[in-house]
Amino acid sequence: MVNKLNSKTLSALLQLESELEAHFNFSLEENMGIMIRHEEGQKYDCTPDDAKVFAFTGVDGDHFAFSTENGTITDLDNAPILFIQPMCFEDSVKAVARNIRDFLSLFLSLKELYILERFDWYTSIEDMLVDIEDHYEESINERAGAIKFLTERLEEHLQIKAMENVFDYVMSVRKGAASHDDV
Repeated sequence: MVNKLNSKTLSALLQLESELEAHFNFSLEENMGIMIRHEEGQKYDCTPDDAKVFAFTGVDGDHFAFSTENGTITDLDNAPILFIQPMCFEDSVKAVARNIRDFLSLFLSLKELYILERFDWYTSIEDMLVDIEDHYEESINERAGAIKFLTERLEEHLQIKAMENVFDYVMSVRKGAASHDDV
């Protein structure tokens, strides 16, 4: 049985992707770095049982999922977003956003989703900025036109805006997830 993902934002994003592919030959996979699914994707052993997988990066089984927090969240638009990396054995599940709209906003700010895995290494915004410059800036600059195009479409069709203070936001999400795990 196919388990459809019930998220208005995800549905709107998938509709936008279809339109972009049809009219502009523009895919989110190539330009955002994720393959988004209409139905729940495959889970790995490290994927929390209550998680609903909605996107894959295509690298080492890495995927993004909605956390239903043991089934207490039924509206996936309000579910926290997890970045799950099966090959990171010590810390394979990372909370990265409070909801899917914030997740998309993070992409608009960072312009590269794999930066989200590196927040374990940052102790300050300066660490983050130096790391982005050293490891991601060239790739981001090469994709600048596509990122601008996607940004305009997300702003227009989904009213998603870039996030102001990414570092504080992600650290807050991580801290909240850690304190929630301790309960």
